[in-house]
Amino acid sequence: MLPQWMFYVDYGGPGNRVWLAWDPNFVDVTVVETGAQFMHCSVFIRSFHSSVFITVVYGVNDVIGRRELWMELTRISTVVTDSPWLVGGDFNTVLDSSEVCGLSGDIRGAADEFRGCLQDTGLIHLPMHGERFTWHNCSRDARSLWKRLDRLLVNDRWLENWPDTTYVSLSARTSDHSPLVLRGDDSNRVAGMFRFDNYLARSTEFIPAVQRVWRHHIMGSAMYAVTRKLKALKPIFRAQRQRKGDLSTNVSLAKGFLDSAQTMLAADRHCPTLLHLEFCCGQETCLQTVFQINTTDGRTLTSQPEVIDEFIRYYEELLGGTTRDRLIDLRYLRPWARHILTVDEAEALIAPVSSAEIRQAIFDIDETKAPGPDGYSAGFYKAAWSVIGGEVTQAILDFFRNGRLLKQINATLISLIPKRMRSILDTLISPSQNAFVPGRSIGDNVLLAQELFSGYNQRNLPPRCALKVDLRKAYDTVEWDFLKAALTLFGFPERFIQWIAECVTTPSYSVCINGAPHGFFEVPVAFDRGPYVPVLFVLVMEVLTLILRQRIEQNGGFSYHWRCEPTEESPYSIPVGGRLQGSLLAILDFQEGHLPLRYLGLPLLASRLSISDCQPILRKIEARIKGWEGVMLSFAGRVQLIKSVLSALQVCRPVNEGGLGIRDIHSLNKGLMSRHLWRIISHDSNSIWVSWIFHYRLQDSSVWTIRTRKGTWGWRKLIRLRDALRPHVSYQIGDGTSFIMARPMAPRGPLLPQFPLGPRHTSIPFSPLSTVISEDTWSWPHITDMESIDITHDLPTIHGGRDRILWTGPRGSFSSAAAYDLFRPPGPTVGWTSLLVGTFHIPRHRFILWLALQGRLATTDRPWLQHLGSGCVLCQDGIPESHEHLFFMCPFASECIRAIRREFSFIGHITPGHQSFVGHRHVGAGNTW
Repeated sequence: MLPQWMFYVDYGGPGNRVWLAWDPNFVDVTVVETGAQFMHCSVFIRSFHSSVFITVVYGVNDVIGRRELWMELTRISTVVTDSPWLVGGDFNTVLDSSEVCGLSGDIRGAADEFRGCLQDTGLIHLPMHGERFTWHNCSRDARSLWKRLDRLLVNDRWLENWPDTTYVSLSARTSDHSPLVLRGDDSNRVAGMFRFDNYLARSTEFIPAVQRVWRHHIMGSAMYAVTRKLKALKPIFRAQRQRKGDLSTNVSLAKGFLDSAQTMLAADRHCPTLLHLEFCCGQETCLQTVFQINTTDGRTLTSQPEVIDEFIRYYEELLGGTTRDRLIDLRYLRPWARHILTVDEAEALIAPVSSAEIRQAIFDIDETKAPGPDGYSAGFYKAAWSVIGGEVTQAILDFFRNGRLLKQINATLISLIPKRMRSILDTLISPSQNAFVPGRSIGDNVLLAQELFSGYNQRNLPPRCALKVDLRKAYDTVEWDFLKAALTLFGFPERFIQWIAECVTTPSYSVCINGAPHGFFEVPVAFDRGPYVPVLFVLVMEVLTLILRQRIEQNGGFSYHWRCEPTEESPYSIPVGGRLQGSLLAILDFQEGHLPLRYLGLPLLASRLSISDCQPILRKIEARIKGWEGVMLSFAGRVQLIKSVLSALQVCRPVNEGGLGIRDIHSLNKGLMSRHLWRIISHDSNSIWVSWIFHYRLQDSSVWTIRTRKGTWGWRKLIRLRDALRPHVSYQIGDGTSFIMARPMAPRGPLLPQFPLGPRHTSIPFSPLSTVISEDTWSWPHITDMESIDITHDLPTIHGGRDRILWTGPRGSFSSAAAYDLFRPPGPTVGWTSLLVGTFHIPRHRFILWLALQGRLATTDRPWLQHLGSGCVLCQDGIPESHEHLFFMCPFASECIRAIRREFSFIGHITPGHQSFVGHRHVGAGNTW
């Protein structure tokens, strides 16, 4: 086996944990050192005529033992700083919970130490393909466990030499671990697609360039002229982008900065700021390219031409569907539909379009969104509207008149179609759908699912099952014939259907691979990309709801949850016995699942969430924060600044209280959760989750009186917030049909117990207040005693109309921001707010000014900066540098201030000192320095 190969085993080490083999025809290997958990080698690659360092790892299976490995890797990293370095093997730990599938112990401590080692050593993950989990415990029952224990890591020098390196995790054979195969790719990168950069619109060259192109007369329709002129602008903007960027100069400057940074890093490998930035930047740069793919027939493609051809073939097959016309009629489902469009609603959809409506629709699009594959963002249209607005408006009006849309035009510009559809979606779509429907929240689905799964794994409950279904490429596989039938089902007018057909049918596709478009093919699916896609898709899914509703009603054998009434608005589930589980799995071809599972991106459990369940979300937040540290703050020491300076200041306060306006996370969480509680208090009729709460949790109780010891963990946490909201809720009595006599109406409580004779004053204690209201006045029957008569004189005022529940707290109407103000204790205001707010304030300058006002600038009178010298570098009088001296006592600074005052003819007095300035600066005191 392996003739002419060479082998090395450290027989002196404990357990001989690492074996090494190599072919001397390709590489020369020198073992530098070995340890109990690693083998460190120098490898000379003959084909490259260069050497690299490779460290093979086999970590022990306990946290304390692996700490020695982390220290050894950190030590080695200080030696190999200028050479390519690869570290790989079985680390026997994971980075986070996403690298574990199955029941496992607490991984947080071990994962934190592993991440700390990666940051200390500057090691970066190579892109991995193949099996995601590299180890399996070989169990085939509920104890089956998968983990990603094996991986390959490299340093920045490795990426400089071989930026396209990847590795493949193969299927395990005789071992419980997957083999890892290192691969490289020398294919050339191709140019990317055109993208309009919004910063070009702020250039003085922008409008003149658009005007020069737009003044040309092009024969043809307005739509054709717009497409030709947009195409003519692309090379101009490409040239402007090159000039603005001055690429050659910037590349040289960037190279100089990079060399300087690497020199600093080599000189001080223990600087936490530099190591942190190196780690973050490396993680971002190595995950941008598709190097290989696995085909459905088991082949692995690694060459770029093969990868591109396979992508195109796959999407042509996936999106191809059927090209034959089919007659589909779904109108038989109308008896089960929630609503069919009336004549007035249908006519409103096809009402004439005005120029103002077109402009408003385009300006409502976010500036960073690219309306279509031509690469022009909405920011371009807004910035150039004074030049192109008339012709673009005419092109869109032509579409609404003749119903024809050129393939080259951005269909997203026809955003009036989905805008008109959204106004009637709430009446058409069942409460079970919440995504993309105005006035509804997709969070209701998560909240309801969590309620349904509460205690799901308890053995003393009735048998039940849940089916989790995901639609493969849902948007891209809906055919036009079906969509047209769905629109007809709900009563959309024929002209409106033709508009939609022109926008969404026969789209031309290109596949963007590694930043460049490849292929060009047409498919007969209904959906392209645009703002109309979510709106149309919820209509398609509503058809599925109607089909299920029809089958349930016609076939029988269905029962609702014991707390739900059998109305068409109720959610449904299918309870089954445990003996049917095997039959269901066989019939439906489902796999048996286990909790926790992910639903809409969040963990779904039968009990309370733990920290480990939230780890994937925390990792994403941490990654975003790290990116902000590396990009948004542009001065040295950014990490230490956050830890040592900002942590000591009141940053989580409004600007008028001396903070930075960053919200306190604890108060913010309570404010956001209060929104859900407010929806229960105000009885949100559009929420299926609120309906469930009233039917199942509250029943005959009130949200103000129900006990908090029962229910799910989330429900108990939510109810505990009610005392903070209670003083700010007012019940305005109208006709009395919505309020119950025996239920509390905050803040005064229920009306009925206030009467001495209680229920004798009304025939039904839980009857609505309307039974004792007549012609907008109180009309209590059977009241004869004087005490009760006196009580009726102090009853709430009847306002007439419908009953209303009002928010009387901060900001006038309820919002998450208003609730946040309740949970955040207010602080004293400061007088220098006007210095920090305004349109023309530069964020960096504003932040430095805020630090100065707080007395937190890095002046040399700080203990940790005294080694730089304590004298002022401006006046060089030997006076210690401090805020007081810099801004008010330094002769050089004072002369600068006087020069500025003379330049702007400023008349006023200079505040005598820093403390006086901060303490007495008031809004409007513009003549105080």
